[in-house]
Amino acid sequence: MACVNPDGKPTESGRKMLEAAKEPSTPEEVSSLTNLPLFKVRSGLRDLKGAGYLKEEQGKYITTSEGIKVLKE
Repeated sequence: MACVNPDGKPTESGRKMLEAAKEPSTPEEVSSLTNLPLFKVRSGLRDLKGAGYLKEEQGKYITTSEGIKVLKE
């Protein structure tokens, strides 16, 4: 996974995306907030969602309680 390390923790870019998605955000908004390319953000959001750090609602992503917890570590 591009934004999740083998140990299950988010990478640096994954952490940026989780921070950006503390409020419901589209992939385009996350890309703008993180200065990461949209193709990388789309892939990363899928990875982070699969790891349980994000959820998707009506095309917007938001950091889950598990994602908030990992950001505080």
